[in-house]
Amino acid sequence: MNEDIILPTLSKNLIDKLDKLFPDKCADLTDDDRMVWYKSGQRSVIKYLQQIYDEQLQDSIITKD
Repeated sequence: MNEDIILPTLSKNLIDKLDKLFPDKCADLTDDDRMVWYKSGQRSVIKYLQQIYDEQLQDSIITKD
């Protein structure tokens, strides 16, 4: 990922809502290849946002000390 891009502060609530909208689940056997990749891309974004949230949370904890 591009380290020069700084995202606004993320909230746990936002990530939880997105996680419910785009759950982490196995591909359905009836999905075609494009749908499998599409759903995989959705989850990739959720995982990325979770990682950024965790980093922001860690940074705020370190800054407070």
